[in-house]
Amino acid sequence: MNTQKLFPISIFTFLLLTSCKKDQDPIIIVPPSSGSTLELNGLTGYESSGANAGNTVYLDLSTNTSTAVARSSWDLAFYCGNEFRVALNNTVSAGAKVLNITDLTAVNANDTMGLTLAVNHANPTPAEFAYFDAIDGSVTGTVIPEISTNSVDNKVIILNRGTGGGIAERPWMKLRILKNGSNGYTLQYAGILSPTFQSVDIVKNADYQYLLFSFENGILTNGQPRKNAWDLAWTYSLYQTNFGGGMVPYNFSDLIMINHLSNVQVKEKIYADASTASAAYNAFNKDSVLNINNATLAGKWAIAGKWRSTQPATGARQDRFYLVKDSNGHYYKLRCLSMGVGADGGTRGKPKFQYDLITM
Repeated sequence: MNTQKLFPISIFTFLLLTSCKKDQDPIIIVPPSSGSTLELNGLTGYESSGANAGNTVYLDLSTNTSTAVARSSWDLAFYCGNEFRVALNNTVSAGAKVLNITDLTAVNANDTMGLTLAVNHANPTPAEFAYFDAIDGSVTGTVIPEISTNSVDNKVIILNRGTGGGIAERPWMKLRILKNGSNGYTLQYAGILSPTFQSVDIVKNADYQYLLFSFENGILTNGQPRKNAWDLAWTYSLYQTNFGGGMVPYNFSDLIMINHLSNVQVKEKIYADASTASAAYNAFNKDSVLNINNATLAGKWAIAGKWRSTQPATGARQDRFYLVKDSNGHYYKLRCLSMGVGADGGTRGKPKFQYDLITM
């Protein structure tokens, strides 16, 4: 046998078969979920009540996936987009103040005198907004200024880690954040009484909007889901209200935020009563989507507390539902079935939602 002739023929045959196989391999596209009924578990087991649910629960409608992240498990959120921004943890009402100093070791308890960096629930004032990141969740609305390439512009920050929603009080921190190259941060931090500090480098990850950081545990590996892997999140959080003298910061339970940074959009449909709303929900289809003309609700808190009532304790509002357009362009109708307040039959801290895909 002429092995010199056989060898090229064998290679040609292998390449031909391989080429054919590649041409025949299908591109697998996973269809979005047709919908589901899910109970979100906001309870960690350490709460004094369901109103102080310890988890933020992220929901991805197209995959029927919920992800619980303990509110107290992180302290800072490092933005992974173009800007160099670091957000506070509004879900525990963390507050901060920027000092006009760059020497971290020079800061001590004396620098906290007269500061609360927290909401006064007995008598909240508009001035307290200065302690917290912008309520609307804008990337640029952070207490911590944008991290500068010029090191001397990055000042020391004092941080009250927050006790909102029954979170145990923790020692205040001092920190300073520097830009690390073109794609990262350097965080310097210590307890407010410490004469020394620790330092850690954090590299942006384009798959995420934010990387969540804990002073005890570093970057969370199970923090906020990837940027296109969640649509809504149910949580306790700092928000705002008006007691008659203008908007003031205030903590609320059972809020729903949307993934506005990934262009998730929401519209609200309100009806005369629960029976009418239920019939409208069941009938709502692609023609309804095309004909809907009410405005898109804007921002992180597009839904917020509109879906429920706690004063009086009437539970989930059954006279409404929501049209949600996810970041991939899929439309879902969504309503809350129970939240455990009043006579809705649910468990406080474990709201139950129904959602259905609208085929366009």
